Amino acid sequence: MNKKRKKSLKASVIYILVLLALSLAAYGYKSLETFFQESMASFELDDIVIEGHNILSRQEVLSLCGLNGKKKLLKISPNSVVTKLLKSPYIKTASAVRSLPATLHIEIVERKAVAFIFGKGLNLIDTEGILLPVPKSNRSWNLPFIMHSRHAIGQLGKQSVLTEVQKAVQVLSYINILKSSLGDLIAEISIINNSDIRLQLIKGGSIVRIKYDNYQENLFLLSEYIQVYQNWNELAAIEYIDMRFKNQFIVKEKKS
Repeated sequence: MNKKRKKSLKASVIYILVLLALSLAAYGYKSLETFFQESMASFELDDIVIEGHNILSRQEVLSLCGLNGKKKLLKISPNSVVTKLLKSPYIKTASAVRSLPATLHIEIVERKAVAFIFGKGLNLIDTEGILLPVPKSNRSWNLPFIMHSRHAIGQLGKQSVLTEVQKAVQVLSYINILKSSLGDLIAEISIINNSDIRLQLIKGGSIVRIKYDNYQENLFLLSEYIQVYQNWNELAAIEYIDMRFKNQFIVKEKKS
């Protein structure tokens, strides 16, 4: 009987010791977790690395994020930073990542402007037909103008509502893909009756007429032709180039 009591007492003591050990371990874990959380929360944001900004300055990106002044790194929400950045009409995509002990990495992809366009004042338009305000910076833009027949072209930050403008954007985007000197020679582009493309060159005001339905092939041929006539004086002597007719390449020189 005494042996049974001793065994029962021993088991109870062991059980109590195990519970005590587990409680101490849980307390220690909680204390350690609290310590690490408090330590990490105290990390001051020391550096912000921004990549991909060209239209926007570094200071403009920081202002958009609300990151002017000292901040605790772990109190900055990357999702919140991205949400604020995407409110800018110039930013197409963005990402933000915290890097311990004290760095925030921000990467943005800006919209690429392909032309100027008049709406309610002078605007830019990107490769997706999104209307953008002209930045206040002193940056120079070597871009053509898209001419159109209406006053209402759409809202800033949204796609233009005009079909003729969207077609002009498609044409200019293709010209940029060609990576020829043709893109630098275009002063104006307009779509006539939604079927014909009219390009005006910057040297001498030469006019190029192309059918929209076959613009890619004709623009490729035109870029090859321009390569031959790199001499500015020779290009300026041309009144117009008409490529609207099948298997014909009509070049009319100005009267001397």
